[in-house]
Amino acid sequence: MASGKPKHFLRPYLPQLAMVEGPSMEPLLPDGAWVLLLPRPGRLPRLGQVVVAEHPARPGFELIKRVASLSRDRGLVWLAGDNRSASTDSEDFGPLPVALVVGPVVAVVRPGPPRLVRTEPRRLW
Repeated sequence: MASGKPKHFLRPYLPQLAMVEGPSMEPLLPDGAWVLLLPRPGRLPRLGQVVVAEHPARPGFELIKRVASLSRDRGLVWLAGDNRSASTDSEDFGPLPVALVVGPVVAVVRPGPPRLVRTEPRRLW
């Protein structure tokens, strides 16, 4: 994801495009793919959902990861990349507060024909 001031904070709830950088979500989201994001600030995501979240130690830097675990009581999410060997995720920085989750990735726009990104709890280890 791009670094700098996230634009979706200026227009919450409107669909946004985001570009994937790196192989951490392959094969689902290859490096360079464009995805459609639905910003939903403060909303608890679902288990297995692919989301955009702000890195806890790098304000303005965003990640695309899958929700591997969540605590409704504490308002925390554990994020993981699908490609574990190439991912920086909650294994490295721990759980995130829900406030850092921007929203779900709902579709891949490019490459290839547009397709939906489904919530897949079975992909979790």
